[in-house]
Amino acid sequence: MAHFVPRNTFSIPSSIPKTYFLGHHHAGANKIKTLLSSISLVLECRDFRLPLSTQNPTLERTIAGRERLLVYTKSDLGTDTPGARQTLKRLYGDKVVFWDKNKPSTTEALLKRLKFTAEAQDSLTGLRALVVGMPNVGKSTLLNALRKVGTPGKKTKAAKTGDQAGVTRKIGTAVRVVESEEKGGVGSGVFVLDTPGIFQPYVDDGETMMKVALAHGIKKGLIPDEVLADYLLYRMNKWDPGLYSRYCDPTNDVNEFLDAVAKREGKLKAGGVPNWQEAAARVLSQWRDGKLGRYVLDELGDEDIRAHEMMLAQPALSLHQAKKAQKEARKRERLGE
Repeated sequence: MAHFVPRNTFSIPSSIPKTYFLGHHHAGANKIKTLLSSISLVLECRDFRLPLSTQNPTLERTIAGRERLLVYTKSDLGTDTPGARQTLKRLYGDKVVFWDKNKPSTTEALLKRLKFTAEAQDSLTGLRALVVGMPNVGKSTLLNALRKVGTPGKKTKAAKTGDQAGVTRKIGTAVRVVESEEKGGVGSGVFVLDTPGIFQPYVDDGETMMKVALAHGIKKGLIPDEVLADYLLYRMNKWDPGLYSRYCDPTNDVNEFLDAVAKREGKLKAGGVPNWQEAAARVLSQWRDGKLGRYVLDELGDEDIRAHEMMLAQPALSLHQAKKAQKEARKRERLGE
């Protein structure tokens, strides 16, 4: 068999959306501004697989100047990428927390940080923390875990969760995650408020949108699963083509790949015709569960980080400007430019 050579580049379709900034994102961002005066600590959640792509520059400006902890959620899904944790620690120092919902020890470590902050603040009303971040980075799951471990008597979930973006639409009420000193906790306790995921008004880079979609950060269907499966195939080939060896030999042809997946997984139409759509959905589900490699999608080299910081320094487009830019892009596409 000839030596396999993976694709060097991936052609991003012009149909990739440039935003997922919805009405409740705008309302949530405005509401956060009104709450900040009563908030002592911000827990900014980012998906560990997308440490740069889930950093929202608009949100950054909103919470600027507030004491903050960066909580990298889903940290168990990026374990095959060496050096990612060290790079993020180098960038942000002791303000970084790596969290895994399946490891209570990571929740306990975060609670310890919250208790320390509460003791230092010594407020009569308790420490109030705000959980913020992009859609579907795990904010509500984090809140539920903090409440379950921090207040063992509370068994019900404090926030609704799901594997789709947009489950949380409004800012919730304050949830106690650490009891008061009288009940074995700290001071007057620790309270956390959940917020809806807030997307950027405009994302110029189509690859970023594809990476966020792979992590379920935008509504399912906005980017076809077959396109996402092709992008994932491109990335797996760069990491290790053996990741999908149970389906087929290394290939750059997504149709060949999806044919193999459909046959192996029984995703067939009448007459035994491979169902590419169902096969693609299966592939994405496997990857999201960490069964096709556990890699960080964002490149974290020095040049990549510098380019990302330059992007953050540029003023973000407003929602009106974002819509105008999308309209102009569609017009150019119709004219064949």
